[in-house]
Order: sequence, then C-alpha cells, then structure tokens
Amino acid sequence: MQEKPNQQQQDNVQNTIKSLQDKIQNIENLIERGSDCIIIQYGSHSIKMNKASEMLPKKFRNLIGYKVQSQPKQSQSTDLTVIDESLLLLEQKLIQKCALKAQPKSMRGKPRAKIEVDLRNIRGFVGKKEQKQPQCILAQMIEDKSVVFEDDIFTGEYLVRQPIKHGFFNLTDNYSIQDVIEDLYKLTLYGLSCKLEVKNVSDYYCILVIPDIFQRIQVKMLVDMLIRQLGFKGIYLHLESVLSSFGANLQQCCVVDIGYEKINITCVDDGVILPGTYVRKNFGSKDIDLVLMRQVTKRNACDQTVQLQSNNYGDLLQMEKLKEKACQLTQKEDKLNYNYELHCLRNQKEKRFFVQHNDGLYISANTLFESEPFNEIRKQDMHECFDFTGRLFEMQYDPEDNFEELSGGIQLCWYWGSKEKEQQYFIEGNQMLNPNYMIPLDHMIAYSIAQVQDPEIRQKLANNILFTGGGAHLIDLVDEVEALLIEKFQVMELNEIERVEVKTIIRDVRPINMAWVGATVLPKTESVSELWITSARWLGNLEPQKDELEDMINQFDGDVQQLEKKLIAFAKKDKEKDRSCEYGLKHLKEKIPFIW
Repeated sequence: MQEKPNQQQQDNVQNTIKSLQDKIQNIENLIERGSDCIIIQYGSHSIKMNKASEMLPKKFRNLIGYKVQSQPKQSQSTDLTVIDESLLLLEQKLIQKCALKAQPKSMRGKPRAKIEVDLRNIRGFVGKKEQKQPQCILAQMIEDKSVVFEDDIFTGEYLVRQPIKHGFFNLTDNYSIQDVIEDLYKLTLYGLSCKLEVKNVSDYYCILVIPDIFQRIQVKMLVDMLIRQLGFKGIYLHLESVLSSFGANLQQCCVVDIGYEKINITCVDDGVILPGTYVRKNFGSKDIDLVLMRQVTKRNACDQTVQLQSNNYGDLLQMEKLKEKACQLTQKEDKLNYNYELHCLRNQKEKRFFVQHNDGLYISANTLFESEPFNEIRKQDMHECFDFTGRLFEMQYDPEDNFEELSGGIQLCWYWGSKEKEQQYFIEGNQMLNPNYMIPLDHMIAYSIAQVQDPEIRQKLANNILFTGGGAHLIDLVDEVEALLIEKFQVMELNEIERVEVKTIIRDVRPINMAWVGATVLPKTESVSELWITSARWLGNLEPQKDELEDMINQFDGDVQQLEKKLIAFAKKDKEKDRSCEYGLKHLKEKIPFIW
C-alpha cells in the first residue's frame, strides 16, 4: 500500500530536478548569448569594457602617454589658493551645524591606518609585469615605450593626453578631433588586446554606452572608428542613464551620475528620458580631489618635503584614493588620530609621505552641497566652452548626409561657439543650465524632479533616486542627500513628496558600474538580432534586393535574352534607387531608441 505514494514522491522529486535543470540551462543560455558582444564605455577617468557575458567590466585609465625627445610642456597648474576664503566660510557653516565638533588631535605614535596605494608595483620600478601584448603595430610602440598606458604614464617624462574631458572630446588648439580619435583608437585596441585578449575583433558586436548629452559629430566619429578601423561586425548605442535604470531594474528613477569631471542628472521613465529634466555640470569628483589637495597643504597635514601639484596625474591619483578612504560628510572622532600613507613620484623616484587625518577631509566632501569653491576653481578655466542644448554649436554640413561621416572625420569641420554668444545665452538663461557654474547637488536633483508635471510620477522619482558614477561612493552621501531633499521639496511646496529614498549599491552592483551592467541586458533580449547596425549598413556596402532577384530567377522560362534584359533593367533601377535610409547615419537614427 505504501509503494504508490513512494513512487509518486520519486516522480515529484525527479520533475522538480528536471525543472531546475531546465532553468539553469536557460540561465546559462542567456549568459552565453552575450559572449559575442563587447560593451565599451568611454569616461573622463576610465574606459570600461568587457564581454557582455561577464559580470563586471575591465577598467583602465583614459590616459595615453607619448615619449618625446625634449622635456614635455607641463600643463598650467591650477592656483588653489583662490579657494581659501570660500573654504573658510564653508568651515564656519559646518561648525555652526555641528558637523565639525573638534579639532583633530596631534599625530601620536605609529600610523593606525594606511591607504593601500603602492606605486612601487609600477612596471618601471620592479621589472616588467607579465601582460599580453597586442599583435599589431601598437605592440612595437608598447615594447619600445614610445606609447604607454595605465601606471606606466607615472614612471617617466611623457606627454600625457586625456582624450575625454567633461564627457566630451578634449578639443584644444593643440589637440584636434583627429588626434582624439587616434588616441581613443590606440586605447581601445590596447584594452581589447591586453585586457580582454580578443584576437579577432570582426567576430564581435559592440554596444557603445554614450552620455545622455553628447555632440552628434563626436558620436558619429566614434562609431566610424569602431567599425572602420577596429572592424566590429556591428554596433548599437544607448544612453548612460537609461542603461543605469536597466542595471538597477527600476522602471522610474532619477539618475544622478557623479562622474570624474561631470555631474549629469536626468529622470527616466520606462526606458525614456523625460524631456526638460536634464541637468549637466562640468564638475565632478576631480574637483573634490583638488579641494582636498588644497586642504591637505594648507593645514600642514602633509609631509612638508612633498609639494603636491594640481597638474600631476600621480598626485591627483593619491588624493582620489585618500578621498575614497577617508572623506566623509560628518566628523568621526574615532579617526582623529589616524594617519594615511601615500606615494608620489619625483624625478622618476618613489617617495612615501603621510597625511594626517584633518578637518579638510570633511570640508572637501561638503563642497558638493556648498559649491562656491568649485566655481572659484573654474574661473581659471572659463575658456572651456561646452554646450548641451544644441544652441551654440553648429555643423557646416547636413547632419543627415550619409557620406559625411564616411571620410573618418577628415573633411568634417568643427568650430567653437563664440564667447559673446555663450555669455548672452547664460545671462538670459538660468544658472541651472550653465554647465560651468556649479550649484548645490540637492538643488539640481530637486530641480530635475520638479520639471515633471505629473505629481504621481514626481513622487515615484523622489522614491527612486539612483546614484551612479565614482563620486557616488562617498561615505554618508546617501543620508545627507535624503535629509536635504526633504527640506528642499517642502520649500518648493511639492507636498505630494513625503519620502525621499536614495539608492546606490543594488544587487551588489557598485554605482560606478551601474550603466555598464545595464548594457549587459541588451544582448540577452529576444530582439537582439534586430538591434545591430552592421558594418555593411554603416559603410554603405549593400547588396541588391535579393527577393526581387530570386523572383526573376524562379520565373525563368528558358528565354536567356529576356532574362538578361530584366537583369539589366533591375541593375539600373537598383543603382538609381534612393537607399540612403538603409545605411550610414539615417540607418543609425532609425535603430537607436533615443532622440538624435
């Protein structure tokens, strides 16, 4: 009597096991679906890339160094003394708010805490690190050190270039758009060869993650470089904020991207950026590093034998590590006696130095909400002119001309908007729209959400504020933003918003990788085959209409002369047919899911 129930239990267990095996197989198939796709995200600080089947990206600095015969001309150092007065006012405000309660005690005994920044591991000091070399002309450049990447740029006297600045091409009088593309080509090739060990790029598709606000000509040249020079067999483009919402699995959210040299805020609803919610500033975590550098120097918290330099990439790297380890928005008394070990390079020799824990670590982080020091720094850089509304920059060619971009950018003309036009626009407009004028972070977030007219959507956005980018890793940032935004929404009389929730790490995904992880979703969709802009489609290498040819061949009745006449007429018709929407820029515009 007990055999039948036992048999039924065994059948249930076997069915459950089979169901689990099927689910595991489906998951493995989804993961494997992205193995032929490489995701690339160019940032001001780093380039992120990896196969879509991997969990996290490979990351390396977006800097390239060239060996020069003569001493390279150093970029002009920023005068950080100009921010002393504004920092003093900020310190007084923090003391009044009780955010600073005590002066740090003097350093006693051995250091109790150290930052793990060891430049002694640089290849130039301890021998050549084992690393795959690209099988191309770049391999010889790397071998003879005429071109260097990553840590090697700190080891000698090199002309260091940064192709991306504030999210755009870093165009100057001495750094043309062709130079930028060439450097990005070498950096991308280095990443594909040495980081991903890709042997044949033509076997892969590419998903390019682009900023929410971009210059069309620059994106077109990136696409052309990836397809024409590197040889990807297809490409697809999407926006950072939308991909961040995919990575966080949020249908509606306000995405706050605190990057290295830009802050970008947008509201996303079901994969679409809501119009009018853009806020873009040419400031970022690098500006916090500069403020921290001044605080460390001014407070004599640093070894006096070391003179930190604002134009030295190695010194800025040390300030970046110090910020990630120790910067907070409120004072912690248990760290007042801490000491941090850092490293720098002087005359190609390593030098260790210590930084004492000091009030500057708290003041620097609070500049995100008291932004006057940022504006004092930027006054020295006001020759930079960036536009994100399309009002200042124009192109001398028709933007829908399919063959305009096929030249690789050589025949493309680019010019800066006039300063008079820029000043007139920003005087008449809102300071919120001026990318070179920083305002408190909480004001920008509240402004972006307030542009949404629907109260219900505003409420949902306030409950789903998603922080991304490297600057979102600041300690205590979430609590501070939530408290300030509640006050700000009350002042703005947005009474439907009763709660504010800021999200950073979601499902163990760090904010800096959120957009990249979101891009890994795309190759796993059912419609992936319809996404790609193939190499042939972009370059215009189109075949005749196969269906019509097959019909003529199938209808062949033995009359060769009649078939020849039909083929000649078809070839003439196909040649004269306007197929411009099937390739190049027009085809790209039909494929991408955002406004071009």
